[in-house]
Amino acid sequence: MRAILTSLLIGATVAIAQDAAQFESLGVPVSKGGLMGVLVGPGPTEDSERIYFNFRQDGGKLFLVAVDPDTGESQQFQSSVGTGAWGFIVGPDNKIYLGTHEGPDPGDSGQILVFDPRQPEKEIQVVGRPSETETYLWMFANGEDGLIYGCTYPTAKLISFDPATGEMQDFGIMDDSQMYSRSICSGPGGTILIGVGYGRANAVLYDPATGEHQAVLPDEYRNDPAQTVASVWQGIDGNAYISATRMEVLNGDPENGEIKRPVSVTLRVNDDRSVEEVANPPAAVDHLTLRDGRRVNNPTIDGTFDLVHSDGTVEARTFEYAGAGSGIFMVANGPLGRIYGGTAMPNELFWYDPATGALENPGNPTETSGEIYSMLDHHGTLYVCAYPGAFLSKWDPAQPWNYGREATNNPRGLGPLGPGHLRPRAMIHGPNEHLYIGSYPEYGRLGGSLGVWDPVQDRLVENYHNLIRNQSIVSLAYDPETQLVFGGSSVQGGGGTEPVETEAKFFAFDTKMKRLAVEEAPYPGSPAIRTLLRIDRRIIGVSNGDDLLVYDIDRRAFVHRSKLGVGSVLDCSLAQGSDGQLYGLSSNQVFRIDPATYEVTALAEYPDGIHCGFAMDERGIYFGHRAELLRYNWPGE
Repeated sequence: MRAILTSLLIGATVAIAQDAAQFESLGVPVSKGGLMGVLVGPGPTEDSERIYFNFRQDGGKLFLVAVDPDTGESQQFQSSVGTGAWGFIVGPDNKIYLGTHEGPDPGDSGQILVFDPRQPEKEIQVVGRPSETETYLWMFANGEDGLIYGCTYPTAKLISFDPATGEMQDFGIMDDSQMYSRSICSGPGGTILIGVGYGRANAVLYDPATGEHQAVLPDEYRNDPAQTVASVWQGIDGNAYISATRMEVLNGDPENGEIKRPVSVTLRVNDDRSVEEVANPPAAVDHLTLRDGRRVNNPTIDGTFDLVHSDGTVEARTFEYAGAGSGIFMVANGPLGRIYGGTAMPNELFWYDPATGALENPGNPTETSGEIYSMLDHHGTLYVCAYPGAFLSKWDPAQPWNYGREATNNPRGLGPLGPGHLRPRAMIHGPNEHLYIGSYPEYGRLGGSLGVWDPVQDRLVENYHNLIRNQSIVSLAYDPETQLVFGGSSVQGGGGTEPVETEAKFFAFDTKMKRLAVEEAPYPGSPAIRTLLRIDRRIIGVSNGDDLLVYDIDRRAFVHRSKLGVGSVLDCSLAQGSDGQLYGLSSNQVFRIDPATYEVTALAEYPDGIHCGFAMDERGIYFGHRAELLRYNWPGE
């Protein structure tokens, strides 16, 4: 920030800050959509077929692209509801059905949608919401009774829709302890088989004739903590199968205890509702093969796919679509004076050059389809860490883009971090310029990890799993003088879990002694410490969204606590400007904190909502609103 800004900012008031000109749209960095599914279905005439590509986007509503496999012609069909849909099936009436996931707008969540290929002019229409409690419709299956059944989140229910009558039903919870009924297929004798998790694996049979459901997965596939989910599917032989995990004992030495490893198995569900392991299960029912035997393969968000002929020859195909933009998930400062960020589903990296106004989307720097959670500039190399698996990559933006796993690739994929790392929320430099990465754990688990990455060797050299008991590590800061890594936790665990701890912890990790030096709860009952920042000999952070905390490093004590009064502060969204003041973002405000007095000033309100941050330079503060990159311009800029 230029020095002249100091006096301008000190005199800023909320009234002045409301000037809409202070917010500047820098564009939509990623216009691609997220590809949620592909299937072959009926076309507009009786004998025709189409390949349907199901796309999500946060800049608008979900859409389908229908491609004629013979001519290559494509058409795009829009929905008025939902940013994305997991559920995707051809119903018994030869219409295409979709089930939405939770979205930012009222009416997005848990809706059944329909597209009629015979009436394409109607585009995608809303059928309705079968359950008021469920926000995700994960997957659909056609029942023998002509109904379409669906599995849900967050209370693991079963729902149905009758295409003949339009009736929707909520059959209730299939497992009282779980959140996800995640997969579904037709079972023996007209039943419906549901795969459940992610806390404790289960498979449930629902009988439409009696309205009763029963667990059919034996305890040996459920009792170990590693057995968090089971998935179900229908084979080409017509039988229903369960993909599950069995723990195999490798060592039964009573002195050293049992050593076990998880073994993936497939179980067939028999007509008498018993299950048995099968060594050579059949292939699953295929929804990607055309009537003439050609099969759709390798679909991408770039509008490419292959048609594989029955003789093995491959025909490369392309199609075009118009995307309104993928949702921005995070923004950060990085090499070359640029602003970097990433989008969610699809996982795409972008950069903005404030000097030239250039906005570029080079691609996905990882092998994950989720989103980048953290970035760090390491001497001109940008390290990025993404969900799922906390997949780490490094990229030199001054060199050409050429993703791969080899040392010569750029970006270079380095792989997942390991146990306790799924969503890598925070990444900082620590001693010896090692990278310290804090994460949320895997689905069904409590207790995230603090990982230590050596950028010289490019490998994980230490990993502290469940460092804060049953809590995730979501914010980090480093003090070079004491070589303490400070952190903030969240009581939240991996997906499908409920917190067992009641308050987030502020901690200091002694990097020389390799142990915790401090572990305290600054605010009783606070679920998370969302951001931390070192200013001289203090650690300043925000707990529970709006509670300021100040920790004196030398005195090893909290010296200040107060309410910010700016709303919910976003994750990792607090930084110090060149004027010495602290600047941050909440869900709808840009604010300033005086580090001498802790006085808080609201600089501006963005009523449409600030969805993520955070980067800052001499021009202003950068953030994401859905698919749009924006900048709050300093007064006078």
